[in-house]
Amino acid sequence: MEQSSYNVIQNNTIFKNEAIYIKAVILAGGKGTRLRPLTYAVPKPLLPINQSPILEHILLHLKKHGITDIIIAIGYLGYQIKNYFGDGSEWGVNIEYSEEKEALGTAGCLAKLKDKLKGESFLLMGGDNLTNLDITNFIEYHLNKDGIGTIALVEIDVPVEYGVVDLEEDTAIKRFREKPTFKYHASTMLYCLSPEIFEFIEEGKDFAKDIFPYLLSRGYKIYGYTFKDLWIDVGRIDDYNKANNHVELCNFKIEKQIPDIKNN
Repeated sequence: MEQSSYNVIQNNTIFKNEAIYIKAVILAGGKGTRLRPLTYAVPKPLLPINQSPILEHILLHLKKHGITDIIIAIGYLGYQIKNYFGDGSEWGVNIEYSEEKEALGTAGCLAKLKDKLKGESFLLMGGDNLTNLDITNFIEYHLNKDGIGTIALVEIDVPVEYGVVDLEEDTAIKRFREKPTFKYHASTMLYCLSPEIFEFIEEGKDFAKDIFPYLLSRGYKIYGYTFKDLWIDVGRIDDYNKANNHVELCNFKIEKQIPDIKNN
């Protein structure tokens, strides 16, 4: 294995391993239909958050954690992403592109990347997920487990607007709760995957809907890594506005001009 083709994180970080080779794959090929009209002329990953594209926030966060070898899967208006980021050298990273002529699913797009990832664990993330997740800890957590994948999770509160009751088997009321709030672990589009995952990759398949449920039904272990840091899935207008008003993201500034989403 040639070290020059991978990012190397030495054991002077919090990693216990002598050397860890990791690449990141970013899914950036979607049409962003829920963000229309903003995405009619600009792909979602190029939408500005404080005058900086969503994808730029992601790339710089990866670089912060020493991940500099990155593959971006592009589709809808993908040429704009290529034109803007090029080979990534301006950001101190190395970018390759994988072009999709049609939607292949969150898992299917990996089918042609097996050779590029060279049999090692890798990160997979959405091109619309903004986070300050400690990626270094996340990777180490996965590598120290025996699972085929690890999913970054966030705790969410889901309030119910009505009073609810718990019933006994004979329908007698056991407990009454007025407008309770339920806690869940929400799955983010931030995965660390072992190379064995390629045995189950098919075009048109989705991880959350197809691959992960299948693996669990066959006894494979998938772990959850819960974190409480920033995570915004910029999938809707409300989320986009939330991201633009977030203090941490508003403190981020860049100089490069991005496409004008109104005039394109």
